[in-house]
Amino acid sequence: MNSMNVLCLFQKFSFSASTIYLDLVNELFAKGHQVYVIAGSSDTGLDYTKVHDNGGIKTAYVALPDQFHTDKIRKGLIQLTIGYKMLSVIRKFFWNEHIDIVIYPTPPITLAPILPKLSKHYGALNYLMLKDIFPQNAVDLKMMGEKGLLHRYFSRMEKKLYAASDVIGCMSNANIEYIKQNNKEVPAEKLELFPNTVRILQKVTYEKTEKPYVTFMFGGNLGKPQAVDFLLDGIKHLEDYDAAKFEIIGDGTEADKVVEFIEKNELKNVRFTKQLPRDEYEKRLAKADIGLVMLSPDFTIPNYPSRILSYMQMSKPIFAVTDRVTDIHALVTYEARCGWWCASDDVESFAETIKKICDEKDKLTEYGENGRKYLEENFAVARSVELLENALSRAKERK
Repeated sequence: MNSMNVLCLFQKFSFSASTIYLDLVNELFAKGHQVYVIAGSSDTGLDYTKVHDNGGIKTAYVALPDQFHTDKIRKGLIQLTIGYKMLSVIRKFFWNEHIDIVIYPTPPITLAPILPKLSKHYGALNYLMLKDIFPQNAVDLKMMGEKGLLHRYFSRMEKKLYAASDVIGCMSNANIEYIKQNNKEVPAEKLELFPNTVRILQKVTYEKTEKPYVTFMFGGNLGKPQAVDFLLDGIKHLEDYDAAKFEIIGDGTEADKVVEFIEKNELKNVRFTKQLPRDEYEKRLAKADIGLVMLSPDFTIPNYPSRILSYMQMSKPIFAVTDRVTDIHALVTYEARCGWWCASDDVESFAETIKKICDEKDKLTEYGENGRKYLEENFAVARSVELLENALSRAKERK
């Protein structure tokens, strides 16, 4: 198709951090599309008074307080202001540009009030990349009371977001079905499959060292969604089982709890490291045998964390420990055949599955290769660009 002018709205974005959004932005530009980025940042060293040119990608930053290391009330207040701050920056720098399509992920849902203004001004297609179903996820984790004042407010905001979006791209088929069942006012034709995707890196063969145990690694955010309490209980349950070792790398609201739990219980089968630079993290992951995906058992929404992609990228098999709603278990156990699954509310099952993996460690290489192949065939970032191109083509045909 002809070149698109794409406006991307991100509450957090960096050209130095490897994320699915950086891969998408770079791929859009590589395919010949003009890309404009509005990105929230709490970096005090950034110049917020000008447009930055990042290899041809025009980027304007929105100054935001740090919302990832603060309490939930302050975070909620920050979320409420994001949309209008973004609109102010758009008007300052990109208001006179021609925009064909506006793309934005959740979180946040609080862009809802500015989307009709952008649609009226640009006449562009609004494309929601649905990565987070809020406020239900906060209710699931008991971070927000159901039917309370906050819940009612954000539920209205969520409905406004869906109404203002011309297309809603969902991470998995279970996500599509969830929206259909719980938001019946959303026309089915608005919904389409828009999976998490990454730039496929050149395959690297890592030197394997023989060791008498299997290393399970969890890397990333450590918060309530990641069922950190369950993971720690499971590790303690296996403290006398020498065939399995654990490595946890990351930061978040539950990070201090991890340190305290390990020290209090004098656990020898786990190593914890607070956040590492990307290259150091990947070196650690390369030495691990299997990647852990953790999700709270309380979720009633089908989450689909992008962490699985980094494991597949490095040909690492996956042990998914999740709620019973998400369809990740289907991906891991029979669609990609790249690992094992158990529910994150059953410590005995967790321990039994760890022992089963250790007994079947001859399958690790096969499952890792299966995951890599599935990634290449289904989760390449070029697919996301094609979906956006097709959505805009359909919109133009209808006009």
